[in-house]
Amino acid sequence: VIRFACAEQLHTRMCAALCSSLTYPSFVRAYAQQQRGYLAYTNAPQNSISRCFSQKISLQSSCTRLTSRQDTQILPQQARHVCLSSKAPPVGPDPETKTTTDSLITSGGSNNGQQQPQQQQQEQQQQQQQSSQYYEVFGLKISKDDLITIGLAVAISYGIRWFIAEPRFIPSLSMFPTFDVGDRLIAEKITYRFVRSPVPGDVIIFHPVAGVGSHSLFNDDVFIKRIVAVEGDTVEVRDGVLFVNGEAQVEPFINEKPKYYLSKLTVPPGDVFVMGDNRNNSYDSHIWGPLPKENILGRAVFKYWPPQKVGTLQDFTHETGSNN
Repeated sequence: VIRFACAEQLHTRMCAALCSSLTYPSFVRAYAQQQRGYLAYTNAPQNSISRCFSQKISLQSSCTRLTSRQDTQILPQQARHVCLSSKAPPVGPDPETKTTTDSLITSGGSNNGQQQPQQQQQEQQQQQQQSSQYYEVFGLKISKDDLITIGLAVAISYGIRWFIAEPRFIPSLSMFPTFDVGDRLIAEKITYRFVRSPVPGDVIIFHPVAGVGSHSLFNDDVFIKRIVAVEGDTVEVRDGVLFVNGEAQVEPFINEKPKYYLSKLTVPPGDVFVMGDNRNNSYDSHIWGPLPKENILGRAVFKYWPPQKVGTLQDFTHETGSNN
């Protein structure tokens, strides 16, 4: 409600009225006050308000114009009583008022017509903004937020796999009975980087040496064996027993005694000697020689499948004569 002091033009009892355009159904509001006179306009166009003051519409002329219109029925009861009790002769709306009303109707209609295209444009802009936030990947629409989430998940998973630990699947019986076909394990990568070097008894995963394995484009061939000797150690297999630095090794983890002979050899610097726990069914160092340490990917520490075998691996690590 916009209130304007208009005491010089109004009596103690007053009536204020204004007719709105037909496009926007604004109602004529009027009321009377006993102490001070105020002219109140509600939901009225600005140019009608200014015109009211410029022509100094008096109390009687305002009331008589209102009583001549059919919309006096919507006036508040008190203001309608004041207007109808006025003794001024009825005066119809002047041409200037009619012209102003017509212009308001026309402008209101044009504004209403303009709002619809504007709303359509806003809806189209919103749709374009929403569509611009989606990316098409392999025929699927993915939002920007989803794409960021997927990217972070992939980056974190590969970061963990490369630097911390990775899961592995056992495809053969070369490590039986420690691992059976289908077993799954976790190999950690922290120990060899920050704690210690590989020692005999460690079960490791590694890339095979040149000439061993399929050597696919992505170099994804990974073997799993147990370290039996490290650099500087001498290794020999005879009479079904493994000798390291001339000492027979006690190996409760093997499936059966080896049925082959291996002449004595010394493990070169920077290498380790690996063998499978299933000695007679393992493609290991007794066939293709020592393994460079740089090929080692990690140390097997935990078995998580099948459920009945879940747990950490038994520790069979020990020091050899060359490590002391």
